[in-house]
Amino acid sequence: MSSLDSQYASVLVADCLRVQPGEEVLIFVDDYELKISSDLSYFIKKYGGRPSIFYLPNSIRPIETITEIQSLALISADAVIYILEANDSEFDLSKEISFRHFLYSLPIQYKGRVCMMPAFSDEMKKAVVIDYDDLNKACIDLSQIITDKTIRVESDLGTDVEFSLEGREIKIDNGDISKVGSFGNIPAGEIFTAPVEDSINGTIVVDGSIGGLGEVDNPISIELESGQIKDMYSYVEDDIFYKFRKMCEYDLPATKTVGEFGIGLNPGASIIGTMLMDEKVLGTVHFAFGDSYDLGKSKSKFHTDVLIKNPSIFLKERSIMKKGKFVF
Repeated sequence: MSSLDSQYASVLVADCLRVQPGEEVLIFVDDYELKISSDLSYFIKKYGGRPSIFYLPNSIRPIETITEIQSLALISADAVIYILEANDSEFDLSKEISFRHFLYSLPIQYKGRVCMMPAFSDEMKKAVVIDYDDLNKACIDLSQIITDKTIRVESDLGTDVEFSLEGREIKIDNGDISKVGSFGNIPAGEIFTAPVEDSINGTIVVDGSIGGLGEVDNPISIELESGQIKDMYSYVEDDIFYKFRKMCEYDLPATKTVGEFGIGLNPGASIIGTMLMDEKVLGTVHFAFGDSYDLGKSKSKFHTDVLIKNPSIFLKERSIMKKGKFVF
């Protein structure tokens, strides 16, 4: 096995999940990521773990309910990795929301921990092979700086939005999925929270990407009032614009409510149109509409992230980022 091509799998197994000898590690994989599951299985075994794989072919998708055998495996595993495509035109992935919910909720209710890698690709490998001590320090430092603060985000394209984080917990995604009951995404590298809903006012201009839709060619302006979308427009109303506007109508009022604010901190990540990595890119910020992951009041089965490139971030008049570069 090529050391260059497989280093990401070794780092994930040894440094992120920290698989121990004798641990049962369960992998859920579909047609798109079979090679990834092979790489991971190799290193799980190398470090003394016992890999098992559930293969979910497209011929049985979408999977709407979990089977008894899958349930038993999930509650018995020490660690679970799921590597399932996040976008697919062949079937309606929204019908798999309940199934995917069980993939992480069942293990963490018992003794497991969960690594989520939806739509993981070769382009993301560099973002896995990073210095996690440095990432953890950056996450901690930044979270302490913004805790309970009023934040203003601006960009050259017209983003100008302000909101409060008073009383809101700041979550750290530092790549550590080693503790019982823990879960996280790979690639890792962000801090995130839910702004106080009625405090959010202003405009965000999405110029990076949108979760489930890919990279944005024509920036989309979203006007926010008391935490909800008041209006949106684009100088070129393309297919992505219309699809995003439709997504914001799925589950009202939640899908028009800001449920998350996050800051990317992974120096190895780059924008590729897949939110799993895009939202981790150093020097970006993202908002999400829909579910707030229990960090705020918004509840929904939908959660759609939107990415902003090269923002400036202010705490009152103090700048902590200028055009995508940290200054603290």
